[in-house]
Amino acid sequence: MSSADKSEHPSKRQRTEPSGHTYESDVGLSAYVHPGWRPVHAIIKQRYADFIVHELAADGRMVSITSLDPPPVWESKKPQGSWDDLRDFFGDRLPDVQAGCLQGPVDSCALTDKSHRTHIHRLLRALAGDRLMSETIQVPEGSAVRVQQNTSRRSSRDDPDSESAAAPPYIHFTLQKTNRDSQEALQWLARFLKLDHRGRASSVNALSVAGTKDKRAVTVQRVALQRGRRTLREVWDRVNHIGQPISSDPGQKQRRTVHDAVTTRAERGLRIAHLSYADAPLQFGMLRGNHFTITLRDVRWTDTATPSDDIQRILGEHVRDLEAHGFINYFGMQRFGTGLVSTHQVGIAVLRKDFREALRLVLEAGALHGDADEEDAPPAVLATRQAQAAVAEKRYEDAYRLMPKKGVAERAVLEKMKMPGWSPNDALGPFQNIPRSLRLMYVHAYQSYLWNRLVSERVARFGALSPVVGDLVQHSDDSIHVLDAETVSQHSMDDVVMPMPGADVHLPQDGWLEQLYKDMLQQDGLTPDSLSSSHQPEYRLKGAYRRLIHKPRNLRCEFLTYADANAPLCATDEEALLGVAIPTQSEAPYLAMKLSFELPPSSYATVMLREILRTDTSAHVHKELTKQSTA
Repeated sequence: MSSADKSEHPSKRQRTEPSGHTYESDVGLSAYVHPGWRPVHAIIKQRYADFIVHELAADGRMVSITSLDPPPVWESKKPQGSWDDLRDFFGDRLPDVQAGCLQGPVDSCALTDKSHRTHIHRLLRALAGDRLMSETIQVPEGSAVRVQQNTSRRSSRDDPDSESAAAPPYIHFTLQKTNRDSQEALQWLARFLKLDHRGRASSVNALSVAGTKDKRAVTVQRVALQRGRRTLREVWDRVNHIGQPISSDPGQKQRRTVHDAVTTRAERGLRIAHLSYADAPLQFGMLRGNHFTITLRDVRWTDTATPSDDIQRILGEHVRDLEAHGFINYFGMQRFGTGLVSTHQVGIAVLRKDFREALRLVLEAGALHGDADEEDAPPAVLATRQAQAAVAEKRYEDAYRLMPKKGVAERAVLEKMKMPGWSPNDALGPFQNIPRSLRLMYVHAYQSYLWNRLVSERVARFGALSPVVGDLVQHSDDSIHVLDAETVSQHSMDDVVMPMPGADVHLPQDGWLEQLYKDMLQQDGLTPDSLSSSHQPEYRLKGAYRRLIHKPRNLRCEFLTYADANAPLCATDEEALLGVAIPTQSEAPYLAMKLSFELPPSSYATVMLREILRTDTSAHVHKELTKQSTA
């Protein structure tokens, strides 16, 4: 289609065919701060523990697990007082109350102040235990407290001073997860805690986090639970399956004990620790960033079979340059998914208001590569292919049944499509059935794609080591200014930002940036209004400004040698506490490079790594490198 055709039909449906794996160049990552560096062969995430992420709390403290023990016994804060403190409320009937109300119920005087009634309830429980029960009743003068003998002996859960009733409404704990994305991990926790016995996705709403973490990694972060009546120990026991059979064997009678929980690896890669009560949940963004410990394996120049003598020295110099000059703050490959269709392609269809195309792409995005008859394909891969075949035949009920549960978006779409009243003319309904966070991810992915493309053009034109006239800078008061000949020398690359297009962002007029932006939109059948004035309010992008360069904090580098291609080279928090040994080898054929550093939220560690490696950081590329290394 020519440019003229596109301008005449900016909203005409354009069919996006899956083109295979998504590479960095497909989503705008093409430039480097130091373009002349020699490419490095290295494997990212060969083992999950090669990529360890620790959340940095809002106060800068690194979240980590330092003990596997269950939570300590909760100390109830019972009110201090004696029977005489109740005399003003019960008068001459106080002796009857002390005796246990054996002659029948005893009522206090009228009490208009709720705090007085609460004090009586708590003090009676502290003085009489479960011998007496009290309740608030209505009397002509207002409210009063009625006390009577407790013949039912209510459980301690009804005790207003018990842990289940009196503790703050939230439980915060540290979670270490292995090879699970954040949503999946929360769903498993919801299942363990029986937050919803039907397993609905909404059950995870009782859980909150400050930020999402990588899937193919070991990550540590704080999680908040709206506990209801659950106590610290009950939560710890349930997640650790205390009292549950140690295997699914019908004849298995042995149950999992606390000793098992603290001396063996956690069930399903989910370890919790350091439980405490809190008055509020966690809000998204309540973190300073993340601390990364990344081990790159089989490090060598891409044109050599073994590590050369100079590689450690040169890479050490590159790390120092990286610390000084930073890296281009691209949106990483995780932003665009791992399926046949990049998430930003779905975003294009949404912004074109072409929801039929968006549905098609969502259902094809989960398709995996390889021959459909591949016998050694994992069960989940085969199930996905079968589900997609059912969709092609319009057997939506079968497709929903076959689609693996981790296909959240696909299952949400099929859940609507399989309903008896659904019409194929209704494409918006199934798409809107996708959880809102995922729907917004598609349009934000397109916004990220645009930003990556604009940044690559800026760096290709002017480099990334110093500002130039026409750059945008952000001042401490968040105001945005355009650099001119007088102000350009007053700023560094730390101040330069690039616009993420949207309604609240205005690009410098009559310049290359604005023209490139309009050309990119036109190529995708869109206009600037497509991003800012969608008929669906949630898809109206406001825009923002994002720093072009980021510098890692506390960057450290060390080199390791090893003989076994799959040997563990770094211990997780759990492994360190379990005493798992990490072998050391002074002379071995393989070289590894271990990096530790900190990044703020929304910056990608893999993007920092690409500045050093000069090789594509796409997950499928490094999976293939892993296969070659361990073959």
